[in-house]
Amino acid sequence: MATMSYKCPNCDGPLKFDPDKQLFTCEFCLGEFAPDKVQQMNEEKEQRETYDEKEVKHAEEQQQKAQEQGAEDNGEYAVSYTCPSCGAEIVTTSTTAATTCFYCYNPVVLGARLSGEFNPDKVVPFELSKEKAQERFLAMCGKKWFLPKGFVGKEQFEKLNGVYFPYWFADEQKTAHLTATGKKIRTWRSGNKEYTETRIFHVVRGGDVVIKNVFERALKSESRDMLQSVHPYDLSKAQPFAMSYLSGFQAEKRDLEKADVEPIIEQKMHEYAEQALKNTMEGYDIIETESFNEHTDLAAYTYDLLPVWMVTYKYNGEIIPFAINGQTGKAYGHLPVNKAKLAAVSAAIAVVVFIIGVLGGMLFL
Repeated sequence: MATMSYKCPNCDGPLKFDPDKQLFTCEFCLGEFAPDKVQQMNEEKEQRETYDEKEVKHAEEQQQKAQEQGAEDNGEYAVSYTCPSCGAEIVTTSTTAATTCFYCYNPVVLGARLSGEFNPDKVVPFELSKEKAQERFLAMCGKKWFLPKGFVGKEQFEKLNGVYFPYWFADEQKTAHLTATGKKIRTWRSGNKEYTETRIFHVVRGGDVVIKNVFERALKSESRDMLQSVHPYDLSKAQPFAMSYLSGFQAEKRDLEKADVEPIIEQKMHEYAEQALKNTMEGYDIIETESFNEHTDLAAYTYDLLPVWMVTYKYNGEIIPFAINGQTGKAYGHLPVNKAKLAAVSAAIAVVVFIIGVLGGMLFL
C-alpha cells in the first residue's frame, strides 16, 4: 500500500512539523529542517507514492465490500494500510489522509488519498503547538465555575489531536444593482404632543462587488457548527499544498464536492453582495430593499486544508467534542455542568436573597 513517512536525513528518524518553530524537527537527533528543504528531499518520493494502482484497486474493493455489507450513511468505511516504519496494519476511515501508527507511533501519510483530483490547493500550517492548545483549553475551563470535579485531567490531553480538515473556499466578482426605500425619521415634542416626521427616499446603488474567502466545509461527518465556529483563519499565511505538512498530524480528505457546497456558498455570496451595497446607503434610519440583481463575472474555487486541535471527552455516557483553531487558538465547545454544584450555589443565593428580603421588610415595620 502507498503509505509514506518523512525521515530525517541525518539519522533516519521520523520528521514532524513543529508549529512553534515552523520547521520540521527530529526528536532523536534534534535536527531542524525548513519546509522547502523537506519538500525538495521528498518530491520524487511523493510523486512515486501518491498514485499506486494496487492501492486504488484495493480501495475500490474495500469500498465495494463495505457497500455490500451496508456502510454508514455518511459514506465512511474502514480501509487498511501497512505502516512503512514497522509493517503493522493501519485501519482508518475512508476519508483519513494522514494518521499515526498505533504500534510505533510514527506519523504516516496516505499519499493516494490526496492525489489527483483530491490534491488540495493550499494548506494553512499549524502555528499553535499541542502545549499551547492545552493552555487555551485550561484557560477556558478555568472560567467555568460549575465544571464537574476532575473533568480536566492529564489523561485527556493525551487525546488532543491535531487534524487538518478540508474546506471549499470561493472568491467572486459580481456586477450588482440595488434599489431601495430609505427612510429618515425625526421625532420631537411640542407641549404635551409628540410629533414624528418620516421622509422617504428612492435610493439606487450599483457597481462591481468583490467577495473573497467565502467557505464551506468539505466533509460530511464532522460537526458543522463546531468547525465553523473556530474560524476565521488568516489565509494570507496559507502555503501551496505539500504532503510533508501533514507529517505528525491527522488529516481528512474531502467527501463533499464543489457541486455539493456551491448552492450554500452562492446564497452567502448573494447576501454579502446585497449587504455590501446597502452599506453604502448611509444617513438613513431604515433601508428596505425593493429589488436586487446580480451577475457573477468571475468565480474561483479552491480546496484547502485548515488546522484544528481536537479533543473528545466522554461524560455521563455523552461524547463531548472540543475544537481549537490550530492557527489562532480560538476555541469552541460545550462543557458539561455539575448540576449538584449548580443547585447548591443556587440554593445558597436563594437563602441570601430571602434573608435580605426579610431584613428589608423589617425596616418598614
